[in-house]
Amino acid sequence: MSREALVAAYLRLHPESAARLLESMTAAQANAVLNAVDTATAAPVVGHMLPTCAAACIERQAPTDAALLLERLGSRESVAVLRHLPRELRENVLSSLGPQWLMAFNLLLSYPINTVGAWIEPRVLTLPDDCTCGEARDRIARSEQATQARIYVLDRARRLRGAVRGLALLQVSSRKKVVTLLEPAEVLHDRRQRGRHDRLIQRREQHHQHQAAHHHQDAAVVEGFHGHQSSATVMPAARARWPARPAS
Repeated sequence: MSREALVAAYLRLHPESAARLLESMTAAQANAVLNAVDTATAAPVVGHMLPTCAAACIERQAPTDAALLLERLGSRESVAVLRHLPRELRENVLSSLGPQWLMAFNLLLSYPINTVGAWIEPRVLTLPDDCTCGEARDRIARSEQATQARIYVLDRARRLRGAVRGLALLQVSSRKKVVTLLEPAEVLHDRRQRGRHDRLIQRREQHHQHQAAHHHQDAAVVEGFHGHQSSATVMPAARARWPARPAS
């Protein structure tokens, strides 16, 4: 059996394990593996990959090839990947889809999603919840978002589990599971709500300070205006009490 046939057989029989393996590679390497097999074999593997990793592979494919691959996936998986593509590429891929797929995908893309993609930068770095800290460090080192302070963690159903801090990953054993360092999604959500509340209070205080400053400024103008009027009425009377200077 040739190496290509062996790779195709592995991807076909173990798509989930193959997805984890491809996620540990660079996007260029993972895409080369996917390009080496037919679309029917590649699609289930892409369906098990994290959307960010799958999108990085899709970016390296022609829009027509990417459209064929997405048509093999379920609508949910395809839309998850499409959300992580640059806008121009996403439009090109969508325009290469069949009309029935285009309508379905556009409909799903128009809905807000109650996942990580709904409230963070869509091209943010993410990690699977079943990886080790060593694997996480390797992924981060290969990523374009290597300086990201907090890395979001998803389960295999693409639901947000929480986040880990990059610094924390550097301080533990490579064999330690990422989930042991996890800051739960509920905590992140509560912090986000508190942040919104604090920003709202801050804006209100700034507004009140701005209004108070305007009030003091207006008061100073009015006081200055009245003072000017008083000087205008007093000065002629003062001049009348002094004798006029004799003409030379």
